[in-house]
Amino acid sequence: MKKTYHGSCHCGAVRFEAEIDLAEGIRKCNCSFCWKLGYRKSFAAYEAVRVTDGRDRMREYQATPSNWPEGDINHYMCPNCGANFLSRGYLDFMGGNFWAVNVACLDDVTEEELGAAPIVYEDGKRDRQDQAPDITGYL
Repeated sequence: MKKTYHGSCHCGAVRFEAEIDLAEGIRKCNCSFCWKLGYRKSFAAYEAVRVTDGRDRMREYQATPSNWPEGDINHYMCPNCGANFLSRGYLDFMGGNFWAVNVACLDDVTEEELGAAPIVYEDGKRDRQDQAPDITGYL
């Protein structure tokens, strides 16, 4: 069931709300971005995320070089505390535009909700986000 959660960066300079369904899973990916940052995400429809405070403080990051076409993956962070809280993307199998919400930045999610969410593994290292990598124990 979808629920609206409120989130923020670590220092609170940027705040957002996102309607997500944790029953669809918390995604752990082995792409270099997710791996290096420990990003644990849940997907939200593009229209289901709203930045409520601090949009002007958000900084955008796009990897260079990248296998993704320019503008397909954008990561957002706070320049004050360095927290990465949202990524915007485009994937055909996701129905087009979507948000990846870093569940670690949700302020009102409970431990019980996080613990009940299934884990979905993505092989982003090989651009196979719809498949689990052969080895997942390190994720």
